[in-house]
Amino acid sequence: MSGLLEALFGEDTATVDRLQAHTGNDRDRAEQAYSAAAGTILQGLEQKAQTKEGAQSIWDTLRKHVEAGNIPAEAPSQAGSAQVRELDPKVASDLMKAIFGKDAPQVQGGFAKVVTLDPETSKKIFEKVLPSVLGSVVGAAEAHPDESPQALPKVVGDARAEMAQRQPNAGNIFQAIFDRDHDGDVDLDDLAGFFKSKPR
Repeated sequence: MSGLLEALFGEDTATVDRLQAHTGNDRDRAEQAYSAAAGTILQGLEQKAQTKEGAQSIWDTLRKHVEAGNIPAEAPSQAGSAQVRELDPKVASDLMKAIFGKDAPQVQGGFAKVVTLDPETSKKIFEKVLPSVLGSVVGAAEAHPDESPQALPKVVGDARAEMAQRQPNAGNIFQAIFDRDHDGDVDLDDLAGFFKSKPR
């Protein structure tokens, strides 16, 4: 498992613990909600970073929020990292708009439908997951031999591709989240498998 994916799905159990308060203390549902949110954010970052301008824009946004103390400069689960506070709802909303643009409300709505949580609870899930995912992405990009804005699409794309390779059926879940008209059922157990699989 790559460094970025390992930081997100192999080590970040602390964020999953915090999500249990929003899933009726159900650990499996917390893992599913975390995986769905983290995967959604990675998909959005990959799409945003497809152009040089988009990659530079999202990188500038990430660095601004690192400097403001909203997200860490590395994966929060790493030894010695400072505890990251939960994002202010407005900051979380701004970050979602920076990643997904005008489609941010649609993405959040699709996420709520897929993970069967109400919209307000779904927003709280993203408020807890965004710092972990974005901090891990910043750390991976800065550790890459290329300049960070150019490294961003590579590290995010590689992580997203590895997700698809490890859990091929998970793609249906993300398709459902991004599809405003999706009404079918999806098997969230495909996402919980990220935590239940041992890192390679």
